[in-house]
Amino acid sequence: MKSKQVLDVQQMQHLQELGLKMDYDTLYRYVKFEDTDWLLKPFSDLNIIGISFKYIPAYTLQDVLDALPNIVLDEEGTKYYLQIEQMNSEFDDWRVSYKSFGQDESPLGCFQAFHLIDAAVRMLVHCFEQGYVKTNK
Repeated sequence: MKSKQVLDVQQMQHLQELGLKMDYDTLYRYVKFEDTDWLLKPFSDLNIIGISFKYIPAYTLQDVLDALPNIVLDEEGTKYYLQIEQMNSEFDDWRVSYKSFGQDESPLGCFQAFHLIDAAVRMLVHCFEQGYVKTNK
């Protein structure tokens, strides 16, 4: 089974719309020339002079994990810690959640996906929606 290495362009655009501060110092970028669809290109291939194009970064799993807070607080001040679990190694099923240790409380968000990067980006979107991650807006 082939693993997913980067977020797709729609996921990157959605994070940009939510207000994620984009780090343009990434290994890969999505590039759109005048009459093309978005193309995934290594940064080293973008030394193009005189050609007009737009680009956005293509985040890897590590970029998404770096954007997630390690700890979030609920309204009562309870700490919830980022937790990543492989649910089924045979099928590459992953879960990303925030759990409070030592208490029987429900997690503050729990997302499961076939690719770890997809579960992590869904959690990142949830963190934006809940105000756990500050935006650049």
